[in-house]
Amino acid sequence: MANTKSGDTTSESGPYCVSAIGIGRSGAGFVDGLLRTGEIEDVLMDPRARVAALVIDVGDHDLARVRGYAAGLSQRLVEQGIPAEHLNFQCISLGESEHLSRAEAKAMYSKACKDEPSSLDAALAEFANHIEQAELPSRAMICFNLAGGTGSGMAADLSRDLAGKFTKQIPVIGVGQLPHSGDGDVPASLYASLSEYDSLTRSQGKGQSNPFTGGFYVVNTEHSWQRLTSYTETGVQSVRDRIRQEVTNKFCQDSFMRFAVRDSGAELTHALHAAAESNKSGKWMLYNLAKFTHPGVQVLPGEALSKWRKVISQWIDHLDDFSGLNKDFRSNHADAHMHAPREIGVDQLKEKLEQKLKDSFLSAEDSSINIDHHEFFDHLTSYADITLPGLACADLVCYAEAQSAYDKLSKAEQKKCQ
Repeated sequence: MANTKSGDTTSESGPYCVSAIGIGRSGAGFVDGLLRTGEIEDVLMDPRARVAALVIDVGDHDLARVRGYAAGLSQRLVEQGIPAEHLNFQCISLGESEHLSRAEAKAMYSKACKDEPSSLDAALAEFANHIEQAELPSRAMICFNLAGGTGSGMAADLSRDLAGKFTKQIPVIGVGQLPHSGDGDVPASLYASLSEYDSLTRSQGKGQSNPFTGGFYVVNTEHSWQRLTSYTETGVQSVRDRIRQEVTNKFCQDSFMRFAVRDSGAELTHALHAAAESNKSGKWMLYNLAKFTHPGVQVLPGEALSKWRKVISQWIDHLDDFSGLNKDFRSNHADAHMHAPREIGVDQLKEKLEQKLKDSFLSAEDSSINIDHHEFFDHLTSYADITLPGLACADLVCYAEAQSAYDKLSKAEQKKCQ
């Protein structure tokens, strides 16, 4: 029988500083999610804190938004009397391309590192040096899209190069975003990407050591995509789909970073500690952002609370449908943070969430659940951050789909995916 521990979110004492490197468009989205969250300002108020943010892309077209958020955060720090040197922000554009294959991205990264002088090498050194100035413990995240060429092609080499810049033991956490069904057919390159990172995170030998010493998160966006796209069919389809994709990706990226920095890193600490206790070496963690309500979708402001509860309950039932996991996957721990207004009737919904997690994702014996509730500011949005440890690439539905697409490619096409 599963052991439920509600409210226990601390397994190690002390606040953490979270810094991030984003590679490609999705990586930039995670970094600006970090810069947007109010808690990063709370962290930086501590004179012992230092936070670094670095965005790397092959072109300049996706960097305007993150630069804007960085400028806004810097201004707010000045207004609050927080020294500017507590935050270090950098953007690096490696070329003029809009899209690269994984093989091309790896080649571009290698060339950028070898160029003299290397602005990329200098940026990594500055990032590492700034983190090590902190008097608080720090974590570094490498964020990217597992289906994209730029991020998935560069992330492993970059992580190793970053580790070489540290003089202290700074855990590096990989954060790989999965595609959702609104992105179209699962790309063949995803098979090569998942296979590579599965192999690397299990490696213990020299030259092939795990580049993500702090763990590896796989971010599932499918539940949020399905929630947003249900019951919204008005407007021009191409415009509607583009906006849906942007909103889905941004909500998932922002939510992950809020989770990572909330309570000065205590929630992330708890999830990582629980995963380490329940996991075999090299296993991944699934970050499943399960969205239950969305403004103006299916239920409207002012309608009866009973209807809100019914809708949330319905979307809790969809957890296994949109988790991205094969039906036989089982973990021995679930860490969940439910965000909903208190008057909705949180205790009842927590019970429903707990039972669904037990039935769909947890092994029958020696499993545990941690569920917390966080008061949300309105009735319009409710969701849950769910971490499930013990994941391997073959546990993902998209892995077999990507392998099927990969097997249909010619040898030359497969080489571009490597």
